[in-house]
Amino acid sequence: MGITTHYRHVKPHEYETTHREMLRASTDELIARGYAKILEEDELKVLAQYHLEKFKNYMRPLMDKDA
Repeated sequence: MGITTHYRHVKPHEYETTHREMLRASTDELIARGYAKILEEDELKVLAQYHLEKFKNYMRPLMDKDA
C-alpha cells in the first residue's frame, strides 16, 4: 500500500495534518469511491475511521524509526 493507492481520489497533502482533517480526507475519499451511495452516514464514519487508522499504521514506521 502506498499513499497513491490509499488515497486515489483526493490529495491528502491538501488537508491539514490534524486528526479531524485527515478523517475528512478519508471520508472524502470514500465518498469519491461511491461508498456514500450504499452506506448510511454512521457506517461511512466508521469506515472512514478505519481507512484513516489503516493509513496511520502504514505511515507510522516511516515517520518513527523506533516504532
